[in-house]
Formats: sequence, C-alpha cells, structure tokens
Amino acid sequence: MGRRAAERDLTAHTTAIHCTTDLLKGMEAFVWECDDDTRNEWRGLQKTARANAKAIRDQREEDAFLVPYSIVVTVLQQLADGYVHLDKHLRYMVSLTEITPKTLAKVFTFLEGIVRKIPLDEIPFQVDSRLATLIAATPARRLPLAEHILATGDEGVVNPPNWAYEAVKWHIAKRLAAVPLIDQKMEGVTEKYIDKKGETKERIVDWQPAEGEGARAEVHYRPANDGSLVAWDHPIGPVFAGRGHPIKADDLTRDWPTDASPSRLQYAMSRMTVKMATYTAVDHPIINTDAHVRRVNNALIFSRTALVDQGASRPLLKVTLDGRGLRQANTYAMEILAKLDADRTALNAVESRVQRERDLWNTRDENGKRPTLLTPAPGTVRPVVPTPPKWYAVGTGAGLYHLELLRDQIERAFGGTARLLELKSKGSVFSPRPFETISASEKAARKKDNRYIDLVGLPDPASIQRSIEAAGYKTLRILCLYYEAPTRMRMLHGLAHSYGLDPSDIDRSVDGERIALAPGVEAIFHYAKDLLAHGPAATRAADTRAVIDAYSEPGIMLAAWCETEKPIAGEEHKQLKSSEVQRALEDNDAKFQTRRALAATLVPSQYLVGRQRDGATGDQLLTVPKKPYDDHRVYMGLLDLYRSCGIIDARFEEALYGPDDPYPIPRIAWCGVHIRKQATDRRFRGEPKRIVTASVIIPPDTPEGAWRMLGWSNLSPVWEPYPTAQARFHAANYPLHRADGDNEIQRWTQAGHDVKLALHDLADELDDLPYALIIDGKACRRMWPGLNNNKQGKQPDATDSRLWLPSTGLPAHATPVSIIRLNCDQEEMPRLAYVTEKLKNGKEKTLKTSSDLYYPAERPEGHPWFLYTEPRNYGKKRHGQYKTRWRAEPGNASENADERKENELNAPWYAMSTREITPMCTKPDYQREHLAVAAARLSHQAIAWSDRTRYAAPQHAALQMDLDHPQYRRSAPTDPESLKVLADAMNGDNGIDA
Repeated sequence: MGRRAAERDLTAHTTAIHCTTDLLKGMEAFVWECDDDTRNEWRGLQKTARANAKAIRDQREEDAFLVPYSIVVTVLQQLADGYVHLDKHLRYMVSLTEITPKTLAKVFTFLEGIVRKIPLDEIPFQVDSRLATLIAATPARRLPLAEHILATGDEGVVNPPNWAYEAVKWHIAKRLAAVPLIDQKMEGVTEKYIDKKGETKERIVDWQPAEGEGARAEVHYRPANDGSLVAWDHPIGPVFAGRGHPIKADDLTRDWPTDASPSRLQYAMSRMTVKMATYTAVDHPIINTDAHVRRVNNALIFSRTALVDQGASRPLLKVTLDGRGLRQANTYAMEILAKLDADRTALNAVESRVQRERDLWNTRDENGKRPTLLTPAPGTVRPVVPTPPKWYAVGTGAGLYHLELLRDQIERAFGGTARLLELKSKGSVFSPRPFETISASEKAARKKDNRYIDLVGLPDPASIQRSIEAAGYKTLRILCLYYEAPTRMRMLHGLAHSYGLDPSDIDRSVDGERIALAPGVEAIFHYAKDLLAHGPAATRAADTRAVIDAYSEPGIMLAAWCETEKPIAGEEHKQLKSSEVQRALEDNDAKFQTRRALAATLVPSQYLVGRQRDGATGDQLLTVPKKPYDDHRVYMGLLDLYRSCGIIDARFEEALYGPDDPYPIPRIAWCGVHIRKQATDRRFRGEPKRIVTASVIIPPDTPEGAWRMLGWSNLSPVWEPYPTAQARFHAANYPLHRADGDNEIQRWTQAGHDVKLALHDLADELDDLPYALIIDGKACRRMWPGLNNNKQGKQPDATDSRLWLPSTGLPAHATPVSIIRLNCDQEEMPRLAYVTEKLKNGKEKTLKTSSDLYYPAERPEGHPWFLYTEPRNYGKKRHGQYKTRWRAEPGNASENADERKENELNAPWYAMSTREITPMCTKPDYQREHLAVAAARLSHQAIAWSDRTRYAAPQHAALQMDLDHPQYRRSAPTDPESLKVLADAMNGDNGIDA
C-alpha cells in the first residue's frame, strides 16, 4: 500500500449560508401556537374522520380521502397566498400573512361539519365547533425570525422553534428569486501536443467564459410555497433544445408537437431547495441551498403532487392530489373555499385538467385499448413525476457548475449580509486502495493481453483463509447453483480470474467436482434449474435442504452463489390488477424463497442475474459480456458474497493502522447499528415495530492476525459470527404489527432498549476490548434525544421514556469510547461549489472536485467533519462541470460515426456528495479528530464495494443484512423521511439529487 499524501491547504467553497442577524434582518412571520385543549380536539376530529371515511366515500362517486389535515392545509394555502404551514399534530401554524380569527373559525367549522357527515349548506346552522372556537381564540403573534432562530440558552446551543424552519425558507427563497441566476457559457482553452504516434493534436487545459451573442443568459426563478425555487419559464427538454437560451416566452408553447414520441415531449424544470440545519459547536444555524432537476409528468391523474402558477405576484403552489386510482384535487377543500367566496383559480385549473384527462383515459379505440396520455405544452398546471423512472428525456442532477452559479446568485441577492460557509482540509487522509496502485501502463498491458485486472478490491486468498479459520472453519466452499450454461461460464471465469487461475484449466470440471481455487478456498458447480425456477414455494425448503446436505461437511463453510432473473408477468396475469400482478410475482420469486431456505440451513447466499429483460421487446434475454474479465456484476457479486461470509481482509489493517499514521488510534472494535421503521399497516393500531440490526468489526491483537465480524438483530438478539447472525435474521419473519396502541415514542423507546441490550452483550463478547459506536443521526433522530444538536449540554427530560443516549444505563465497562454520528441527508449538508488550494508560492489554484475530509474554518470545540466524495461516474463524462442543463446537447443517433453526438440531455449530471461525521460523548483518552478520520476511512475502504459507501463498513454491513431480508420489499417504509434515509444509504455516492 502506498503512503498517504502530504498535507495541503484546501478551502471548500459551499452554497451554504451562515444564519446571522444581518441575514435575517426584516424577516418576520405570523405564528399561532396551539395549547393542549386545541390539540386534543384536533385528535378527536381525526379519529372521527377515520371512523366516517368509508361511509362518506360510499355516498360520493369520486374516490375522495377524508383527511382533515390535507383539507385544511389546501384551504389555508389558498387564503394565505400559499405561504402557510400547519403542523400535522396542530402544535403550531405559521404564515407570512395574517389570517383573521373569523376566517379560521369558518374554515375549521366547515371542516368539522364535513367530517361529521353534515350536508355543506347546513353546517353553519348545525355545527358549533369547539375546535374552531379554540383556533380562533389562539393569538397570531408577529415574530421576528432573528430573535427566535439565533436565541441560545444557558448551554449556548441554538434551538430554533419548528415553525422557524418553515418561515426562513420562504424568506430566503423570495430574496433569491429577486435576482436572476446568470448562466455564463464556458469554452475550453486548448494547447497542442504530440501523441504517441507523433501526430499533433489539441487538448483542453483550462476553461474560460465565452464571449459573444448567447454567451450570457439570465434565468429567473419563481419561489414556491414549499420554500423551493423553480425556473418556471425556462423548461429543459428535447423540444426546447433548439429554441435559444434563455428561451423566449412565445417559444414555450409554440408549435408544440402533436405527433411526436412521448419521450420527445418530456421536459423538466430546474429547482433549487433551501433548508436550515444546525451543527454541533456552531453557535448559529446554517442555511443549505442546492440545485436539482424537477421532472414533469405526462398526466396529472397519475401524479401525487402538482405545481400550479398563481400569477407572477404569488408563489407557485404545490398541490397534493387525492385518490388511489385516478387522482384529483381535494374536493372538500374546493367546497369550503366556495362557501368562503375565496379564490379557487388554482384548484379549478387542476380540476379542469383532471376532468379532461379522465375523459380521455376512459375512452377506448376499436381494439379496446386506452390512449397514450402525452405531455402537453408547459401550462398553468404541471404535475410532478411521482417516482424516478428508469428512463426520462432529461436526466437527474444539476451538475457542479450550477452550484457555482448558485453561489454567485446568493452573493448578488444578499450582498454583504450573506456570509457563505467555507470549510478547510489538510488533504487526503486515505491510503490508496490496492487496485488504485496499479499503474496505467500495467493496466494497458493486461488489457492488451486479455488478462484480468482487479479494479474492485477483491480480498486476497490469504485474508479469506484467515477469516474462515478465525470463524472456526478450515475451508470456504462456494457452491455455484445455475441453470444456464453461459451463467455457469461467467461464474467460472469470475472465480478463475479472481484467484489468478487460467479459466481453461478448470473449464473441463464437471458438476459436483471440487475445484481448488486457493489454500482453504474451493468451488463446486451444481445444475439447479428446478430449484431456482420461479413458482410456488411448496417444496422449495426441502429441495434446498437436499442440495445443501449433499455438499455440507464438518469444517466447511458453505456459501451459495445462485443464478436468478426477475420474474415477469405472463398470460395467467393478464386479468389481474397491477397490484395483484406485483404480489403474485413476489410470491413466486425463487430468489427470495431460496434465500429464506438457504438461511434456514445457515448458508450465506448471493445472486447473479442471468437473463435480463430487454427494454424494447420485454423479453428475457441472456446476455454475456464480451470480455469475461470485465464482467463487473460477477466480481461485485463475489465481493458481496464474501461480505455475507464475514470475510474482512487486510485492507482495514492498512486503512486504520498503517505505519507512521498521523492519526493513530488504539486497537478498538467498530460497531455499526442500523434502525428502520417498517411500513405502516392500517389494519393495526399503533406504530409499527422497528427493525434493528448491528455488526461489529474486531481487529486482531497483532497486524498479522485475522479480523473478525459479528452480527446481531432484534429477531435473533445474540452476537454471533456475521454469516450465522445474518442467516438467522433472514430465516425469521419480520415482527408483526401489534394492535397494542403503542405510539411512535414508545416504539422508538423499545428500539433504544434493543440497542442497549446489544451493546451490553457486546461488551462481554469483546472481553474488555474498547469499541466505538457508529449510528445514522437522521434515522435515529427520534430515538436518543441526547444526540440531537439542540440537546447538547442539557440534562435528560424526566418525562421522556426514551433513553437519553445509546450508552444510558450501561455499566462503565460496556459504554463506547465514542458515539460517531453520521448524517447522509444531502439537504442538510453544505454543498460544494468548488475548492481552492493555497500553493507554497502563495498563489491559489481553483479545483472543481474534492474527496477529502473537511472541518469548519473556525474549528470550534466539538465541531463536525464533512467528507466530500467525487461520484464514481463523474470522471467518465464530467457532465455538468462547465455547463448547465439548458446548454446540454440532445444528441444525434447516426450510422455515420462523424455525425453522432452524445445525448447529454438525458444523462445523469453529478455534484460532490457529502456526509457529516460527528464523534460525540468521546472518552478523554481518545481524540475526536482521529476517530472522525477512522470513520471516514471505514467508509472509504468498503467491505463489498469498489468505492466509498455512504455508511462506514460495520454500519453498511448491518444495513445490508436488512436489505437482503426476503421480506424487505413488503416491509420497506413508505414515509418520506425513512425513504430518504434509505435512499441516501443505498445509492452509493452518485452525487445526484432528483
């Protein structure tokens, strides 16, 4: 392994703004803070709504949702120009405009009457709403944001009230929208050079602003009522690619194609988000801004939300649509607004389009086929794509250059009142990974000779043997279960290349024959078409047991590498609804049945996709890479199989305990905990149970020893070797939701005690070896109050049943040396615009990217670190580095190579991804900086990935236990916050935000 790089002087320039008195000057909001009586009445109304929902739906033709919250929010948004936020528990309401008590009384009176099934015209005469009376009596206070956001208690910790997080977004968005984003075209500065063939060519060595017509464009953003900004009048898509930049208003809808393909009509809009966040030891909040792409859906009736233009003087309105099938505007809200003689223009526009689309969708041609709903020209109502599609005419991500322009826009919008956040770094704290030390010339030579190059970091055979022996086995036996000959060949080549063997030497092996790969490692192939075929699970467990029994031996760790394919609908599914088809395919998916059956025999498993669905025909095709040594899926599959076997190789020894390390740490274990909220099931009362998994990586006493990994779950609450713990977890069912009425706080309390049990038992398992605990700060935000930023320096709340910290109640010897809180939520991270490096000669050099560990320039005691990562695919195309999406080329497909152009428009564009690393509750003998560096290295040196993982290695292993559970897809969370946490953890570091 190579030495770490020398120290550098790096400064990260971000799009985050320090929240100061100057910035917040003149910003105010109207706030209603409701008392306990009001909240109790609100809970009673919600309970009545749930009881009466079915009866009301049965009386109406449309599929309407009787949800008091969505009804009243939609009404109040119309009455307050959109700038209003109502807490779902009715703890508070905040708005930028005052709403009179009389209006509030009327709104909540009509709301209660609708919930109680009283005819609309009779509500004023029959309903005497106590809730409406209490709301109307709640005073609206006009509060300055600065006094409440920047206030600190005796502990010196800022703790902005919840309403301030909403109000500050609106003000910042309005200020940003007052100035345009100036899009400056860039051009490359070239120089001539002579290539290896002696030919003179040109290459780009720098970039500079272009001159001339069209080089500069002003893009105007419109504020939206959710605190974001949207470039409403500057859509991005194939139709607009040749209409100039900035596009003229007349060209938005001019000559809109009527016979074009659906993909040509697709378009998106640039979107910028604003979110306030706090960080430990920083005595004021930070306003984080970011750039994204918001895709527009072709149909309103298939969307969950839509943006509506209320006119230039009002914000864009984000409207939530109701319904299970064909969606629609909130009918009850429209009825209340009609009774109040309020402006319903926006909702009427939504309803009109809904009706047009419904009428069109309900028509059939002579073959009984429904029409295709094409995307109309940009208009007043623009539905948002509900879930990211696999292919769309406009790709995800705004790119790095856009963030640089956003930083400039912030400086012009706020002038001297905005101080942008800057972070510092000493440069790389990472050793090169083994595959990164291969020289370019060696790579070229191996490719020329068709030799394998390890570019994923497979563990070396000696490390595998050490791990297997440390787990109590003599040999690892990889059982390759297949049913297609090409897939068998891919597996064989992958094993041969990764162990330095000639595939032809083992190609003649027959099924059932042991193939020696290395000392302590062997493989066996077994044809298992019936076992791996999709279908009912009647005999799957018995068939699996028979195969495993045939190849099991004492002292052998058996691991199954199985072929699979995604099940597709057939003739028998044509009469079923889409939800029924999905359930039927899941029920018959052999992958999840065999994973469960293999887990029951304590055999770890991994799956390799053989046949894949062709995007054009829908058929399942068997594709084999042209170069077996470049079969990425095979080698990544092997990496994950080794992770399931609990194999930890020598890379971690070098990453954490290399010679002359400037950030030394003692030999300690590293424990990662993953916690997830299951999907809510409306059939049961109370909150769903929590899933808790954990893993710990244990170093050896000496550098030559074997690293070990243990696993734990609340389904099998015993620390065992990782493959055994994972198998027991996968063999057990997720906990059923119980009708016990437990609320969310009680469920988080239960999960906290699960972790406490795990840590208590871990201390005994480690035999006095110290350990550090790594958790996801976002996922655990409601679990341990003492870890939250606003609780630093405070004492536990005696009325709160939750554990204050993960270590609360543990004996001294069982407490971690530090609790390392990771946060991967990109909306809460300072986004990197560019980096400058101060050279030894005093000059500054501008860099576009960085993958280093940064800290706040002021370095207050207890501060966090921020790990920036260059996305894996960024270096291949570098889309978005020197242009915005408005200047993206749509591409040209041609048989003539000289005429072909890459489609930049639908490609993903990248920016640096970020994670926050905050060591907390650290014992005196340990340095926070060294622990932060170690956590970053545990992410950089991934267990089963060729690049960084969002989570540190033990935490990622705990997460993967859950993701691989056979029931995961049906138990996956549905709430937006949990989905965001999982998306950030699962997607690796792609640096893209939709």
